Amino acid sequence: MRDYATRVAELADVASVDALLQRSYPELMGLAYEESVIVPALKLLTRANPSLLASGRYYVAESRSGLVVGCGGWSLERPGTNTVELDMAHIRHFATHPEWTQRGIGRAIFHLCETAARSAGVHILECYSSLNAEGFYAALGFESVHMVQIDLGRNVVLPAILMRRMI
Repeated sequence: MRDYATRVAELADVASVDALLQRSYPELMGLAYEESVIVPALKLLTRANPSLLASGRYYVAESRSGLVVGCGGWSLERPGTNTVELDMAHIRHFATHPEWTQRGIGRAIFHLCETAARSAGVHILECYSSLNAEGFYAALGFESVHMVQIDLGRNVVLPAILMRRMI
């Protein structure tokens, strides 16, 4: 039996998702990025996206005590744009609490995303994987396409890997 439950996120989850991102990203991403790159990026990455949380396409995993220990979702729009491409969706803002990794949380949330995207007529999933998450996405069947430089705004650029998976 799992010691967490997954559900669709709500706008009221903003503070809990913020707390998870602020706990997860510095520790897990810090393993793959130089401090000069990750410190300015974390100021922008560790905030929940309210429109994503309110979309019905974002999910959280909660422990039995109510702590949000995982999150992630998908959108039809390419991150940072309003561009929608036929048959394609984008995996967005995944995180797992560092003390809760290796319990299937990310995989469970991904399967919710995959099922919902397939029901919406999507056949291709893309993600911008952080360097530390490439193995996670590869284990889900994603293939690396090429390196990208994600412009986070405020003169902050984060190296990442564009990954793609057919569903």
